[in-house]
Amino acid sequence: MIPEEVIENVRNQTNILDVISSFVQLKKSGSNYFGLCPFQAEKTPSFSVSEDKQIFHCFSCGRGGNVFKFLMDLQGISFPDSVVKVADMQGIQLSDKYLENNNNHVNSPNRNLISLHEDAKKLYHHILINTEMGEQALEYLKNRGLSDDTIEHYQLGFAPQQKILEEFFKQKKISYDLLRKSGLFIEDADGNLKDRFFDRIMFPITDTNGSVVAFSGRVFDQNNQAKYLNSPETEIFNKRKVLFNFSNAKDEIRKQHSVILFEGFMDVISAFQSNVKNGIASMGTSLTKEQIYQIKRHTKNLYICYDGDIPGQNAIDRALKLLQGSQLDLGVIKMPKGIDPDEYRKQYGEDKFFNYVDSAKESPVSFEMQYLKLNRNLDNEKDLTSYISDVLKVVAKMSKPIEREIYLNQLTEQFNIDKNILIKQLDEIDAFEPTNSVTTSTNRESLSKLVNNKRLISKVENAERMLLYRMLHDHNIWIQIMGIDGFNFVHEKYQMLFLLAQGYFAEHDEFNISEFTDFIKEDNLQKLMIDIEVSNVLGTSSVKEIDDYVNIIMNQAPVDIKLKSKKDEFKEATRLGDIDRQTQLAIEIIKLKKKQQLIDKD
Repeated sequence: MIPEEVIENVRNQTNILDVISSFVQLKKSGSNYFGLCPFQAEKTPSFSVSEDKQIFHCFSCGRGGNVFKFLMDLQGISFPDSVVKVADMQGIQLSDKYLENNNNHVNSPNRNLISLHEDAKKLYHHILINTEMGEQALEYLKNRGLSDDTIEHYQLGFAPQQKILEEFFKQKKISYDLLRKSGLFIEDADGNLKDRFFDRIMFPITDTNGSVVAFSGRVFDQNNQAKYLNSPETEIFNKRKVLFNFSNAKDEIRKQHSVILFEGFMDVISAFQSNVKNGIASMGTSLTKEQIYQIKRHTKNLYICYDGDIPGQNAIDRALKLLQGSQLDLGVIKMPKGIDPDEYRKQYGEDKFFNYVDSAKESPVSFEMQYLKLNRNLDNEKDLTSYISDVLKVVAKMSKPIEREIYLNQLTEQFNIDKNILIKQLDEIDAFEPTNSVTTSTNRESLSKLVNNKRLISKVENAERMLLYRMLHDHNIWIQIMGIDGFNFVHEKYQMLFLLAQGYFAEHDEFNISEFTDFIKEDNLQKLMIDIEVSNVLGTSSVKEIDDYVNIIMNQAPVDIKLKSKKDEFKEATRLGDIDRQTQLAIEIIKLKKKQQLIDKD
């Protein structure tokens, strides 16, 4: 266990905004910061961070808590692990005795699988750098212009022909079942395991936390094997959710407010060596909705930089169409004809590559205007007419009039066409286009989300919420309520928070929501406490307000509860046809209603 004073020291030296900003792109709105929820996919930001209170809360999924709770929920780690992780992120020194069992910030079922991959990475890297078996592969990488620092940074490795990984783990006495589940081996019909990867350069694949969860193996000599071989999906690796280099690039992505999507791993690595450090790549497939959401949490600006050949241009076009409606601001970095990013760096050097990436950015429409020219002879009237028609369809999708004006002027100047004719044709296209309902749909979704997640709260429960909030934030009210003989909250969950608060105030003079949440071990109570905290604004309370809350809780609530019970009994008596019981219950219900009216008057 980590002592309370150590936890408090880490908490007090940490700004929750700094930690959460490492995982979520936040924008200030009022006194709080908002972003897309990291725990679920959503289109409109409902995830809130309060710098003043040092807590987070999602109005959509209901999660909330302090900085430790955020990492526990996000990374599936224990409370002590979260304290160590926060301290590490903030550069706070902790005693070695607190670090011994906190080397892996992942939940224990997956820790062993990640540990296997980390060991495999070290072995593959050692073979590449230090052994005769890796000499050819290392020479290949050097010939491609990769520096020692880059090879070291990405921990590139080599899997030789020899059956080496299985023997390595046998010596470490790793269980057969764990090896089977790792994806690092292939199992034959007799249940024997053999290395999945051999005679390939190894690229470690990391999750968002930087833990190795898979590999991609690349051949480096001419043979009939597939160019790349990826790990199969396992308990720790889902290719739909993983982006190559994202864990390395995410700090730079936030710093530059943009991300560059490359087509292959070598393009990403070449870019890194050229000081372009916000590059990522998908796992050999089109971007998935999970990957797109991951990007959106960190930036709204995405540039696509694929090969300059025809297949590369086709891939850019497909990617732009896929990303329509993603709410990302898109751009294209178009490579010179017939050359990919890695080849450009090798031919022209790293400085020129860096400058080219910075200067070659263009809008999706500019790219489309060039792309639509492919396989068309614009000297031919028919091809020219169809080209202009297709470009106008692209322009018609623009919502900003100034953008339309710019591209209409370009068409007018380039082809010497009367602008009024273009405007008329554009109007005809607009007339057939369905009304843009993206904004309306988003607003409707947002409203529906709020309605569906806003539970109706009774007068009694509202009194409990408000009174508890006042008691925690005003010690005079706390003392007043503690002096009422026999006071209890009606609902068990509020009574539990009340009892926990008594323990908290036994050790603390003032209320701090970020500290108090560590006293609450049950998730549902933590969520309730955060919801109470973010739903109320502290202001001056009156004596009458507090008296009204107490009256509702101590006097009105028992009557309401008893009245509901009698009404339920009356329904049952009616169902059974018990007239005598109905008469007796009717009298009792009338008396309770009169008592309820008297309490309301008071």
